[in-house]
Amino acid sequence: MNEKVDLKSKVLTFDTDISILPKLKHIFDENNISGMRSIADPEVVDVILNKNIHLGALFLNNRNDYILLAERLKHERPELPLFLRLENIEEEADIPAEKTQLFDGTFHITEKEKLSAMLKSHIFIRDYPSEMIRQIREFSVNGIKSMINGMNIYAPAPTVIRDKIIYGEIMSLIPVNTSWCKGYMMVQADIEELHQILIQTGKNPHLSEDAEVEIPPLISELTNLMWGGFKTVFIKDGFFDESGPDIQVPIIINHKQKYISFGGDIPQLCFEYHLQDKLSLNRGTKIIQKFIFNLNWNPELVDEFDFSTMIQDGSIELF
Repeated sequence: MNEKVDLKSKVLTFDTDISILPKLKHIFDENNISGMRSIADPEVVDVILNKNIHLGALFLNNRNDYILLAERLKHERPELPLFLRLENIEEEADIPAEKTQLFDGTFHITEKEKLSAMLKSHIFIRDYPSEMIRQIREFSVNGIKSMINGMNIYAPAPTVIRDKIIYGEIMSLIPVNTSWCKGYMMVQADIEELHQILIQTGKNPHLSEDAEVEIPPLISELTNLMWGGFKTVFIKDGFFDESGPDIQVPIIINHKQKYISFGGDIPQLCFEYHLQDKLSLNRGTKIIQKFIFNLNWNPELVDEFDFSTMIQDGSIELF
């Protein structure tokens, strides 16, 4: 399981120079980054950032009232790295000394290697084994299919995110503790959208019209199925022990801001499962699954299983 998977992340830029976007896109493409640019009035930046867009970082350039915009961005989303593109390299000295802490990095568009290094150090700071990604997606899709019938399910490539925004109105949280990782798995959903999908597909004639009654138990059971899949694949005899360091950190939830923090600055591994009614492409919703290994992460232990006993008992052979 030591092969690594190429993960993608989305970033949002408030750059005012559209002529620079092709060069920026080229760098983003080389680093598995999907770039988005805000074309709205900076005055409504909070509206943009409060949308359920899973982001890995923010960008802006040093023109207009960029310091004021940077302060607003850091206020709205303090967990997201903020990078400043300099129109001229020598203009870095013009940033007020007391404002330099607003930026996690500065770069000129010609400094491709510098920007790539910043992206890796701030967003892609972990490698996830490709087999792990495949298995999680597989048992999660199977779990959704077993709970919600008659739906097309599409699972795009997972992303690495730093934002702490909660998607939808309901979220389940379950510990993930093994000898090589320790953290949490979250499952998030939009209650009304999911409830409407269940009603419209008509697969359950006894379904209550009250979403608050029907959806929480469904999400709870789905979380149990996903966790059961994780244990079946990653915690089994002779493979992993369900153990780890006895460490805990406070979990902070801001219900008003739909925000959850796990006491650290570790990016989350985010899976999206898009559900679409087979009879109507206009009806759909999604379920968000996030893994945050904030207490222990040592995937190298995956490769330390001694498989010699399996050779001896004839379970496997080398060739």
